[in-house]
Formats: sequence, structure tokens, C-alpha cells
Amino acid sequence: MEIILEWSQSRPEWQRDALRRIVAGGALGESDIQELVALCKKEHGDDTVQLAAKPLTKTDLPANPGTGAAITLASIAGVEGVNQLAPNQELPFEPKGLTIIYGDNGAGKSGYARVLKRACRARFPGEIMPDAYHALNRKPATAAIGYARGGSAKPAIQWVDDGKPQPVLSAVNVFDRESGAVHVREKNAVAFRPFGLDIPDDLAAACQAVKTALGAEQAALESARDAVFSKPTWKPGTEVGKILSALSATTKLDRLEELAKVSHAERERHRQLAEDLAKDPVRASSEQTLYADELHALAALLTEAGTLGGDGAIEALWNLSAAVASKRAAATVVADGAFAASALPGVGGDAWRNLWESARRYSAEAAYPTGHFPPCDQMEACVLCQQPLSDEARARMARFEAYVRSDVEQQAQDAEAALTAALKDFDRKRIRIRTEARRRIALGDHDLARDVLRYLATARCRRALCRRAVAEAEKSVLPPMPASPVTRIQELEAQARTYAAELLSAADLEGRARLEAERDALADRLALETLLDKAKDEVERLKALKLLAACAKDTSTTAITHLGNAIADEVVTPRIRDRFQEEIVRLAAARVRVEIVRAGGKYGSPVYQVKLFANKDAPVHMVLSEGEQTCVALAAFITELATASHQSALVFDDPVSSLDHLWRGKVAERLVDEAKVRQVIVFTHDLVFVNDLKDGADGNVPVKLVSLSRGPSGAGIVTLDLPWVAASVQDRVDKMEKDARAARTLYDNNDDAGYRDAVHRIYSNLRRTWERALEDVAFGGVIQRHRDYINAKNLRRATAFEDKDYQTFSAGFQKCSDWIDGHDGSRGRNAAPPTPNDLLADIKAVRDWVDDLKKRQKALA
Repeated sequence: MEIILEWSQSRPEWQRDALRRIVAGGALGESDIQELVALCKKEHGDDTVQLAAKPLTKTDLPANPGTGAAITLASIAGVEGVNQLAPNQELPFEPKGLTIIYGDNGAGKSGYARVLKRACRARFPGEIMPDAYHALNRKPATAAIGYARGGSAKPAIQWVDDGKPQPVLSAVNVFDRESGAVHVREKNAVAFRPFGLDIPDDLAAACQAVKTALGAEQAALESARDAVFSKPTWKPGTEVGKILSALSATTKLDRLEELAKVSHAERERHRQLAEDLAKDPVRASSEQTLYADELHALAALLTEAGTLGGDGAIEALWNLSAAVASKRAAATVVADGAFAASALPGVGGDAWRNLWESARRYSAEAAYPTGHFPPCDQMEACVLCQQPLSDEARARMARFEAYVRSDVEQQAQDAEAALTAALKDFDRKRIRIRTEARRRIALGDHDLARDVLRYLATARCRRALCRRAVAEAEKSVLPPMPASPVTRIQELEAQARTYAAELLSAADLEGRARLEAERDALADRLALETLLDKAKDEVERLKALKLLAACAKDTSTTAITHLGNAIADEVVTPRIRDRFQEEIVRLAAARVRVEIVRAGGKYGSPVYQVKLFANKDAPVHMVLSEGEQTCVALAAFITELATASHQSALVFDDPVSSLDHLWRGKVAERLVDEAKVRQVIVFTHDLVFVNDLKDGADGNVPVKLVSLSRGPSGAGIVTLDLPWVAASVQDRVDKMEKDARAARTLYDNNDDAGYRDAVHRIYSNLRRTWERALEDVAFGGVIQRHRDYINAKNLRRATAFEDKDYQTFSAGFQKCSDWIDGHDGSRGRNAAPPTPNDLLADIKAVRDWVDDLKKRQKALA
């Protein structure tokens, strides 16, 4: 493990993270591989990955307390969040010997075993599931695990399942059927993989899995290439085409984004080029010249509109109107003085002046051709009423004529004549809005066409408002004239004339090629509306492929193979091979003739296989039975631990599950031997195996017996000692005496029915105890039910049995038979049950019988 840690310092971060996971939990799952792929990508520049690598560190390695400082387990208490384990239970362990934990299926063994697999060191720690019937409780598993270091008790570790072994408890190793599968897991070979040597294998397998995942992504990206890059739609000679044809993972698309911004003028230019290049160039040139002429006329129209609707023309007309109003007002003042005594209204006004001038013409032309107007002779009559004029009338008419002939009136009349002439000219000049040129401009430049229309319309509006203001003699506020588009029209005219010249030059090949290149460049820029996003996607695809290629280089297993070879040379020494052979002999004697043979390697490290001595080519997994394979696995497991510098506890979870009786005894014998030098904890549901362990440990190794059961509060109810069926005679007697004292309470409380039931139950157990005492004590355990051998060495003990022993046994057994529920009592008798004192005396009888026999048997030995 130290070699692996030191080697990992120079490896990529994701591989160091993979090593941490492997050391903590064995071979990696699918979710681990997915996370390692993400970490590998992150290490090569994928900034979208949020996951952080957690490299293997010294704290992740199995604890090594050193020589004489072994870690032993004291207890597990306060378990929460583990299957259906009941609360408030404490599972104790024998600190210097063997702990046998028995339980039927579903009694809670697996729950406690999983806690130890997760907290200690196991090749396949598995997962801990909470109570499936209380799915809302998803808190991590917790427990208080008592332990000792070098025999000195330490404060309990408050363990929380975080997915990796607890640093101190990782010195404790757990063996189960999955551990055995590490050694017997190939279809055609049984491999020997000391713990640590299989880590390069698992890392290499992880690299291969990561490589496969990266390859799948790479294949998906390869197939995701847009078809447009296989069959380009752009011209290779355009600037756009050159960029798109040379896309790579490092291509910057800033220039392409600039080229994608096409103005209205450029769009119109492309449209015009595409349209004109499809025509005869001379004809297209003529059309452009005609268009230029239209633009010239439009510029003139705009200039004229600016003049007609400009401030100068508007102010001139308004000034004339203002002068008329002013001068007419002055004449009106004079008229008011001249006609103040007039009897009729309106004298001096327009209608009156018209009448006066008509009378003047009539007098001069018909009535008095040689006379004066108005008449001044007394003999002359009025030209209007044809009545003689009085002196007052002649004086009035003289005043009228004086007013009409005055200067102020003449000025007013002159101003009115000038305004009339100006209005006639104003009304004659009109501004056209609809022009063919403006329509063509709108095809390429909507803004310019709009500005032209606004300019012309504003000029017309200003003139209309001015005309109305003059008519109403009330000046109004006019909208300002917008900026003149004449300059832009003139520029457009110049462009049209230049373009006409270019089209004319396109009659030769060189000129046409130049225009076609411009058309193609604009076409490719317009195509960027769809191609730009595809280009961005393609660059991202190429970046991803480049990243995957860099990641794939990390998955090479060459360095891992070198590591495996180095560890193999350090670990699988002749000494280890000899130790393995010793263990095989101890477990299987001559039944399994195998050896460790190097058989090449793959990816991570060399493969050491278990081969038959007689036939190394034989498929070992098919030759060896399940029991023999278990012996191989157990031998390999113990061999791995043989060279450790400490002898911390070993935990075995159902090590003989599904094995027949031929192998249980051998495994039990080996575990008892191991318990002589270190703490051994065994979980099992096999009572025969329990008895084999007890027999092997009898008098040689301290043994703690614990049974687990299921109760109303859940599984894992802890009871010291084994259940009744597996309990020793002494344990049974102790339990019956306890039950008898409890029955006395019922007797004292006059609970006759309850007391009778208790007596029946106790005598039933007492009868079974007499039978067990006959088997285990009287016959010295020479022959035991379900045991596959006869213990002949204890045959001498059976000779201690005498007639008095038979008499005592027969009397006690008969009395039990009288009171058990298995016999139907007489209807004519309803005998009272024995008193509590009699019950205790009958129990004491079997104790005394056993003690006396043991004393005599010991004397014979």
C-alpha cells in the first residue's frame, strides 16, 4: 500500500481519486466511472465540471498500529440507519479469543456485519440500506464502536458511514464470500491476488472503463458533425469560406461574427450583383445609368422642395401678407376720419371702393366726359342717384375723392396687388412626392427612402400651413424642415454611375470575375445567418474531441503494469507461496493439491493462479468443489495477513455458507487456531458450525457466545449466549433456575393458571436438558448428533457412568415426562403442580448429576 501511495503522487488527479475509491471500496461501479470521466475532463480543461478530485492519501490506507499494538473490537452499540436493526442494543466481543455470533436468517447478522465491513477493511464493503419500511429516514448509518489498542481500552469511536473505512478500525479485516470471490473469480482460473496487488488491476480496469466511455463520447461527437462541413455550400476563395474550411479547436470566430453583420446597402448590393450578372452587362449598365439619371432628378426635386418649403419662401409670403394687413390698417384709420359723419356703414371699405371706382368710370366715360369727378358744378347731378347735389353732398363727395386719392390708400392697394400676384405664383408651384427613384431606393435602403419621403412631405406641409395662415391672416407655428437627404442621393447617384461603369467593364472576363468575387463574398456573408451557429457548434465539437483525445492518453495502462510487476516482486515471494501451501494443507490436508503459479498478466499486474500439482492445464474452478474453493480463498486471505506487522482483529461473515459438513470442521479448526493469536469474530447461521467452533475452542481459547433475534422493535436483539437449542447444559440450568424464580412470583400471587403454564414449560426444557446432559456429559461427547466424526479420545469418560447415575437420570426424566405438555393427563385427576421449592430441587438434580459425573470423569483422565 505504501508503494501504491508513493507511486500515485505522479499520476493524474483523477487516477489518484480512483485509487482512493478502490482502496476504500474495491472495484468501481458505473457511477464511479462516470465521475472519473468527468474528473479526467476537468483535468484537461473542461471548466463545466464542478466535481473535485480527492486523491489517495495516507489516511486512506489501512491502519498499521505496529507490532504489539493490534486493534481489537470491544462492542457495537447505538446503531442507527442500518436495515431494521433495533435501537438500544449493544453487541459485545471477546477481546482475547473467539466471538461466535449466531442468528437465523433475518435476525440482524448482516446488518452488524455490514457496519463492520464499512467501518473496517473489506474488499467489497457493499452498501448499507436504511429500513425499507421507513423510507423517509435517509440519514447515514451511525454507531458507537468500542475498541482497544494493544490491549488498552480506548473511547468508543462515534462512527458515521462516509463511504470509506474509519482510519483506526481499518486495521481490522473482514472476510466474506465476496472476499473469497476475489481469489476464485475467473471462469477458467483461480487467481491469487493479495490485498494491494489487485489494486493495480482495479485501477487498470477503471482506466479501460474510462477509455471506453471516452471512446463512446468520441464516436458520438464524430457522428454529430454537421453535413455542411462535409459538403460545403460556401466558396473556398471568399474570406468566409477560408475561415469555415479551416475550423479547428483553437479557431477564434470574432472575425466571422463581424462578417455576419451585413448592412441593408450590402444586401442590396448583393441582390443587384446577382440580378445584373445574370443579364447582358451592357444592358445592365444602361439600366444603372438610367437609375443614376433618376437619382439626379430626385436630388433636383429635393433641392427645389427645400427652397419652396424653406424658411426663405415661407417668410417672404408671410411678410407680404403682413404688409397688406399693416397698410390696410393705416388706410382704415384715415378712412375713419374722412367718413366719420357718414350715415351708412362700410363707407371706405372694399365694397364701397368698388362702387366709387365704378361711379368714376361711369362719370368719365358717359355722364360727364369733359367734366370732373366728383361733380362740382351746381348744375350737375349725382351719377349714382341722378339728383341735383346740394352743397353738403358736393362737399362730402369731395372728401371721398380726397381719401381715395390719398397716398396711404394707394400703398394699401399696391400691397394687396403684390400679395395677390405672390399667392398666384405660390399656388402654381407644387412639390411632387411620388417618384420612381424613391421606390427603387426603398428596395435597398429603407431609411433613405423614408427620409426622402419625410423631407418632401414636410416641405408640402409647411407650404399648406403657410397658405392657410395667410388666408386666415394669423401666423402659425410650422414644423421644422428635416435634414436634407440630397447629399446621400447624390452619393447614391455617384455609386450607380460607378456601378454602371463596372458593369460595362464586365463585358470582359477580368471585370466579370471581379464582380463575381464580390457577389460570392457577399453571398457567403449572408449565409452566415445560419452558418455562424453551425460554425460555433463545430468549434465546440472539435474542442471536445481534442479534450477527449488528451484524456484518452491518460488511460494508458503501461505505468500501471509496471507498478503491478513491482508490487508482485515485493509481495509474492517464495515465503508467501510457502505460507499459502501451509494454509492449504491445514485446511484441506491432501484433498487439495494446488500451488501458486505466475500466469502472465493483463493491464494492471501479473496474474498468479492456483493450479493443480498434477495437471496445471486443468480448469481448477471446475475440478475443485465449492468447499475446496472456500478453503483456497480462506488460505489466501490468511496468507495475505501473515506478513503484517500487527495482529489486529479478523471478522468472518458466514465463512462456511452453503458448505457441507466435510469442510465446516476444517474451517472451524483453522479459525480457532487463529483465535489463539488474535481476536476472531464469526457471524454465522449454521449451528453445526457453531458447535464445531465451540468444540475446537473448549478449554483452549476464550469464547463469547452471542445470539441475535428479531423482536417487535426490529432485528438484531442481542442475547448473551446461544439460543436454547445450541446452549450448553450449564447455560440451560442457569436459565431454568431464573425461570423458576420468576414462576415463584406467580405462585405467591395465587396466579394458578399462569403458574401451571410456567411449570409445564420449565419441565419441558428440563427434560430436553436431561437428554443433552446424557449426550454431552454422560457419554463424554463421544457421539453427537449431526457431527461427522466420533470423538474416541473421550470414550474413557463414558466408563464413569454407574447404575446410580442411571437411576437418577431415569427418575428425573420420568418426572419431567409427567409434567410436559406433550402428555394428556387423566380426566379423573387434576393434580396440583409441584411447588416452587420442588421445581428448583428438580432443576438442581440435573446440575448435581452433571457435576458429579464430570468430577469422576476428570479423575479417570
